[in-house]
Amino acid sequence: MIQFYLLAVAYLVFSALLILVDSYRRRLSFMLKAKARIREDMKRLNLYFVAGIAISLLLLFLPIPPGPIVAGDLLPALYILFIAFLLRILYSERNRERSDAFLAGKKSRMKKIGFITLAVALIHFLFPSIVLL
Repeated sequence: MIQFYLLAVAYLVFSALLILVDSYRRRLSFMLKAKARIREDMKRLNLYFVAGIAISLLLLFLPIPPGPIVAGDLLPALYILFIAFLLRILYSERNRERSDAFLAGKKSRMKKIGFITLAVALIHFLFPSIVLL
């Protein structure tokens, strides 16, 4: 269904911006408040995590036509699931100093993950009917 397709693209772009806000703080300053709210409030983090799982499952079972019923949007669905778990693990850390130290050491890797997320969102947006089998 087209609604889940657009929701998946929005989830991927928003997640990529959440990941890239540490590297591009000046350019993505509009995302600082959103990141702080998700990171500080466990209810919002849990809601974001559950939304990622739900979007991933909906993409798998209700793909964009002409995709097959089960494996229609496999790559975006799996990547949304990966990003949901990644953000859940990174932002659920109670010790902020330890979490910030971990992220500081992995800044280049997180930047790559952010750009890969944007690439998956762009490919999924531009070519919605591509079937990966």
